[in-house]
Amino acid sequence: MTTELTNKGLLAELEQRPSVRDLLNGIKIQERLDKVLVILLDCSGSMSAQMDGQRKLDISWQVFKSELMPNMAGWTYGVVKFEDDAYWEVLPSQDIQALLSKGTPRLGGSTAMGKGLTIAWNWVKQNAKQARFIMLTDGLPTDIPKQDILELARKSSSIPIDTVGIGSGTFSYDPIFLAELSSVTGGLFVEVGTVKLLADTIKRLSPAERPLLGPVKET
Repeated sequence: MTTELTNKGLLAELEQRPSVRDLLNGIKIQERLDKVLVILLDCSGSMSAQMDGQRKLDISWQVFKSELMPNMAGWTYGVVKFEDDAYWEVLPSQDIQALLSKGTPRLGGSTAMGKGLTIAWNWVKQNAKQARFIMLTDGLPTDIPKQDILELARKSSSIPIDTVGIGSGTFSYDPIFLAELSSVTGGLFVEVGTVKLLADTIKRLSPAERPLLGPVKET
């Protein structure tokens, strides 16, 4: 008798609990973001080289602050850095202070460009309706071959990638590779060898002056 009463009480309690369907009905599905710009920044050791008397990495970060952030109204942005590894330096947000308040990222050794791009592609495919990338680099990918990166780009070719090759005099990036990476995605390739040209280029690629976006295909 005691067992029967206990079972009846348990069944009554279970019937009163909300079902999984009821719980899910109270959860609002997060809407995908409409305007996303992902900045991919090369932080490999070669970015310590000088351009106009300053480290290329320092200059790049300063230019993002001065020329890009004032021109981001209404857009979500994030920064993926790639060196020995790749990860979010600034998580996607509309808060420009997230970048303005940060110091220059630390340098690494090699150039995990493929992993950096993969992180960016994966995030926008889960979270964005439309997106564009700006990738600034002075070197070659060291994690996967260039042709593999191009093949990955073709699979995500609706997302434009603007590439910026930075360096004056000698540099190790491959302009043919960067130009093709941009071409297959409908982006631009620009070479910069001075601080002024870098500043002008980043301003020209900012959402205020280049509102280009590509539709993100869900996976």
